[in-house]
Amino acid sequence: MTGILGKTITDYFNGFLSTLAENSGLLFWKGVGILLIVLGGKLVLNLISKLTARQIKKSEEMPEMQARRVQTMMTMTRSTFRYIVYGICALMILAQLGFGNAINNLLLSAGIGSLALGIGAQSLIKDVVTGFFMMFEKQFSVGDYVKLDDIEGTVTATAMRVTYLKNFAGQQIIIPNGTIGRVINYSRMDSLAKVTVGTPYEADSRQVMEILDQAAKAYARQVKEIIVEEPKVQGITELADSSVNITVICRTLPLRHWEVERGLRLAIKEALDEAGIGIPYPQQDVHLKMEAEDSSQPN
Repeated sequence: MTGILGKTITDYFNGFLSTLAENSGLLFWKGVGILLIVLGGKLVLNLISKLTARQIKKSEEMPEMQARRVQTMMTMTRSTFRYIVYGICALMILAQLGFGNAINNLLLSAGIGSLALGIGAQSLIKDVVTGFFMMFEKQFSVGDYVKLDDIEGTVTATAMRVTYLKNFAGQQIIIPNGTIGRVINYSRMDSLAKVTVGTPYEADSRQVMEILDQAAKAYARQVKEIIVEEPKVQGITELADSSVNITVICRTLPLRHWEVERGLRLAIKEALDEAGIGIPYPQQDVHLKMEAEDSSQPN
């Protein structure tokens, strides 16, 4: 039994070698064709990468918003051509391997197979279409700080199917374009710095508001290049359990509100310290009620 199996394997292997020898010339040229297809695809992708990189480099001399727009279009173009080149190369390689007629029949057919393929590709199509709409509607550009649904970060690249964000922790977040619903772009409009200060109930609130106003305006003069509107004291915004909360607001250049909020807090803290007004903390008064002893009770 072992001898018969070994003879069968040997005969099959010899037949394969014989077929390979008879068609060695054809296989060689098919291999050369596949190699040329792969090299041609890489050449096209490298050319596109260099052209888009050159445009991105030139955009550094443009105004900021225009530069971000160019960078977004270039990254989208690079991604789109990558999918196109990969697809064409794959079809050409399959044709070299003898699957050309099968591919043509598949592309021309509109039966159950095509329907199943269409259903399976719905998510991909949605991602691509949404990506193009976001680009043409200029919802955000590379370099913008955005909030996509509940995810915040800086846009580092926009591809045909996904968008790349980088958060404060340096983590890269990849979001399929088709899943993006609500977009908040913090880089397009002025930002609002908002600081709420808790003050003691015992303090004169009008005096405290005057101190806050002077401290906030003095700080704003120091950083006037990033201030759009001078700070305003809104007044008492909450009577909390342990403090009277007073809010100060200030409009800044896009994304500079965090810096201004930190500066306002320091300036306000120093002004309150100088005025002898402390920052309140949670406290609780305890009242003890002593009941008189009943005289009728024996000693």
